[in-house]
Amino acid sequence: MDLYDMHEYWRNKVAVVTGGARGQGAAITRQLLQAGAHVHVVDCLPVAHEDWNDLKTDSVHLDGELTIHEMDVRDDAAWNALQQHLSRSGTVVMGVVNNAGITGARSTVTKTDLIEWNHVLDINLTGAFLGIKYLAPLMRAGGAIVSISSTVGMTGYHSAAYSTSKWALRGLTKSAAIELASAGIRVNCICPGVVDTHMIRSNDKLFEALKGITPIGKMAHPDQIADVMFFLLGPQSSYITGADLAVDGGVTSGGIFWPIGKAVGAIQ
Repeated sequence: MDLYDMHEYWRNKVAVVTGGARGQGAAITRQLLQAGAHVHVVDCLPVAHEDWNDLKTDSVHLDGELTIHEMDVRDDAAWNALQQHLSRSGTVVMGVVNNAGITGARSTVTKTDLIEWNHVLDINLTGAFLGIKYLAPLMRAGGAIVSISSTVGMTGYHSAAYSTSKWALRGLTKSAAIELASAGIRVNCICPGVVDTHMIRSNDKLFEALKGITPIGKMAHPDQIADVMFFLLGPQSSYITGADLAVDGGVTSGGIFWPIGKAVGAIQ
């Protein structure tokens, strides 16, 4: 596929993005809209909420079409209703981004109560499971699903529920990739590192602690994560499925030895 065809690929195609009102969800929505897609954005925020304003304004000037669905990704009946709505109109879904997620209280195992545990896993994991379950039947060969895990789903982390949900997303990705491969539908996940979003900036201590852990020297902008989502959704990645890709500025590859190298003066 040449560069022109890749640029035109999303024109008039349909994608669904969860957690798309702000942050990296809004960033991938903008990229898809710019490419001419009809993007159905699912988010728990009311349609009139101010956090939608920037995306609504931007969508007017982009080539695609934006449809907002106020919906709880944990709600099986709501997913079923969305599937039926899209099916009745004959919609073929070519891209799904399972981006909706929360951090929760970031408590350790022994300090996490069951209500908090279930709340985090219901949104971060069950929400993605339901998205795949209900939208995959509307997809065709060439379609792609991308779920958003995290670097904490690739290593140990004190936040028990959040870490578990992100590790489990990698397993869900591989299970779905095996099932859907024969239909020509690819399923991958990305594992972002430190992304400069409201989720990070809302916790001052965490924000300060995370500023210096990335070998590349800075936090990711949401657009940098969206660039990788866009790649995995499109034909440029047509032979990639069942993969989990770290998009973290070198955090997981450097591990504990990157700060050690800096401390002893071996690296700058």
